[in-house]
Amino acid sequence: MNVELRNIQLKEVKVETVAKWLSSGQALLVDVRETSEFEQEHIPGAMLVPLSMLDPETFPRINIKKLVLHCAVGTRSAAAAKMLVKAGHTPPINMVGGIKAWREAGLGTEIFDGLPTMPKQKPVLLADRTKVTNVSPGRVLFSEFIKPLGLSQQELASNIGLSANHIAEIISAGREIDADTAFRLARYFSTDEDFWMNLQMAYNLNKVKIHHGDEIVSTITPQMNKNSAS
Repeated sequence: MNVELRNIQLKEVKVETVAKWLSSGQALLVDVRETSEFEQEHIPGAMLVPLSMLDPETFPRINIKKLVLHCAVGTRSAAAAKMLVKAGHTPPINMVGGIKAWREAGLGTEIFDGLPTMPKQKPVLLADRTKVTNVSPGRVLFSEFIKPLGLSQQELASNIGLSANHIAEIISAGREIDADTAFRLARYFSTDEDFWMNLQMAYNLNKVKIHHGDEIVSTITPQMNKNSAS
């Protein structure tokens, strides 16, 4: 790990303190997880700035309120906070335990639980969409963990008991993250195992949508529509 970042001391507070600050308007909460994680569940009022897109040079200077960063369990937000400190920002505060601790404390979150509605018109083909998110798990691993924490691929591989080639293939999207690798990464980076498995599943599904989505939509009629037409 980068020695300079490792030696930076951060101020950390518990979720209950952050909740009080938010309710009294004293704090600005920034979520540094990936967009897909934020869309599934997030803390009300939190702003999203994924660690993979965080640029300390252009990040706004926050002096009016306490700047609090959080992620899933506190690892990525700590890395983000150290990056901002190194760039000369007023030291942000890291929320201990992330959204996991927030939930465990009984504090509320906003969860996407809506069911998809059936299209009333001809569905828009994927080729017609201007942007399709397609972030591989390897890209997340590199940009949100390896790079911010100053790790080398060889160092990570050695620390979690895998070969350097194994890690390199994941980063290049040439190898999938299986359950064994997910457990190893989760243990090392203090994340949930499901985080890595969900990243891989979402990526795989998106590849199918991109390459075969239009064909599937145009050739398969939903059972619900068949019943209503009869």
